[in-house]
Amino acid sequence: MITRQRVADIVNARLPEDELVEALKQLSCREICLETLRMFIEETSSTALGKAELPSGAGLIDVSGTGGSGMAHFNTSTFCAFVLAAGGVRVAKFGNRASRSGAGSADLLEALGIPLDLPPAKVADVIEKSGVAFLFAPHYYPGLKRLAAARKAAGQPTVFNHIGPLLNPINPEFRLLGISSEHVYPLVVDYLKDTKHAGALVVRSEFGVDELVPGTSNTVFHIKEGVSKDASFAANGLCPFEHVQEHNGTAKTFDLPHNIKVFEALMHPGVPEEKQPWLDLVSLNAGAGFFVAGVVGGIEDGAAFAKELICGGRVREKFEEVRQVYEKCAA
Repeated sequence: MITRQRVADIVNARLPEDELVEALKQLSCREICLETLRMFIEETSSTALGKAELPSGAGLIDVSGTGGSGMAHFNTSTFCAFVLAAGGVRVAKFGNRASRSGAGSADLLEALGIPLDLPPAKVADVIEKSGVAFLFAPHYYPGLKRLAAARKAAGQPTVFNHIGPLLNPINPEFRLLGISSEHVYPLVVDYLKDTKHAGALVVRSEFGVDELVPGTSNTVFHIKEGVSKDASFAANGLCPFEHVQEHNGTAKTFDLPHNIKVFEALMHPGVPEEKQPWLDLVSLNAGAGFFVAGVVGGIEDGAAFAKELICGGRVREKFEEVRQVYEKCAA
């Protein structure tokens, strides 16, 4: 088994470049065990800078995923952050630019006019005033830039892709966490059981996508105060991926302009019929967020609440409010 010293050397890029690349290659998802996952999370978290102070009783949630499915993708979690905030849940969303997909949360937010340079000292103020703040990963883990070349040279998802969403420096009370890797999924469930979160949902669709998907079966574990419960279910609604796949099964490129187009269509009351699959998708995932945060009694009730917020224009109002708050508070 890999030692903690070896993990620390990898995290801090203290190895020669060729040795670092080989070490990352060896840490494929099927070679990771719970203890290895925990050591990487702990050693990487220890390098975090600029941890923000939070308002008392914040009840924060993070909604994020690992990516890595290889399928055409809309940045669901970013849209869900605004839905949850519109529904009264405080959000501290941790994210980054895309590494392998068409658009990461940071890419989309920047394109929508939400600046990425919010100082950690202002996070609490933004949450108090708008209900949601976005934490840009490189501001909190600048040391990981030293691993960028080695991760690219490894030519495959590395352990850092799998632990990314678990590195939120605020460590929110609630989590909606998507895992694409079938092997890593149960390890994350076990890890979160040990952290005694107030509530967490770990999700994965039968497509291998790191989120809940309508019209298909979804693996879900609900973790509360150290106890996990299997809450897997088949979701109703239109499956968006059936609408974006080529006939040969190859995913179309879902680039930043396409993400913006879907985001803006969903923001307007009276979502166009052709965007109905995406409305079902974001409502289902936001509904899971409302459930785990204790706002509703079940995911279906949460999805109905989310759809009401979206179609009634309250999410668009929240987005404009957030953008105005950022203009005043960001550096």
